[in-house]
Amino acid sequence: MFKWIIGASMLLSITACTTQQITQDNTHPELPALTLKELIPVTKPATAKARALEASRIKKDLKRFKDQPSAAAYYVTQAKRTLNENKLDSATYLFGKAWQLDSLNTDVYWGFGLVYGKQKKFDKALFILYHALEKDAANPHLLKAIATSHLGRYYKQKDVSDLVESKKLLEKAQQLKPDEADTYYKLAINNYYLSNYRDAWKYLHQSIKQDKKMADKVFISALLEKQKDPMHIYRQ
Repeated sequence: MFKWIIGASMLLSITACTTQQITQDNTHPELPALTLKELIPVTKPATAKARALEASRIKKDLKRFKDQPSAAAYYVTQAKRTLNENKLDSATYLFGKAWQLDSLNTDVYWGFGLVYGKQKKFDKALFILYHALEKDAANPHLLKAIATSHLGRYYKQKDVSDLVESKKLLEKAQQLKPDEADTYYKLAINNYYLSNYRDAWKYLHQSIKQDKKMADKVFISALLEKQKDPMHIYRQ
């Protein structure tokens, strides 16, 4: 998965929430009125010639794999690779090919959600990721992707309910897969914005214990301004 990078100006310019705000706004964030048709950038062939070409392509794919789901899984793997390289157009194209072969593959919707998240189109990301979650509710990577989009939308809209929802999803992801540094790091950021600084320190130390590269100097400096490190490892 992808490390959540916090820019210095973004982190230090946002004021953490108060407990009163959280109590007053502890509601599930509303999702936009969208449809999957709007969010899957793949269109069915419009002409007989185009349909024949599409059928020929699928036939070639099936010669390489035992069935359409296997072919779709291959394209998902290729799409993930290009997504990690930040080649969003290529990733979108490959996820689209996977969707055409197997529209029930939840990794396809996860992939489109990550693409929209990288584009900072968080409403679209959340809609399609929640669609995937309906089919795969115990997927920690999916839960973390949704939580990350909620955090991203909070940065844009300052809706505290996004923070509350993000925290809940990250905690569930951590319970399902407790060995991922990135989950602890995002929980640290989430608790920072919720003014839970002691918990923020706890999760930050857990993330660094899992992976020393998670020791982000900007975040540590911002957290030190709010509360001393209870473990006395970091100082101003």
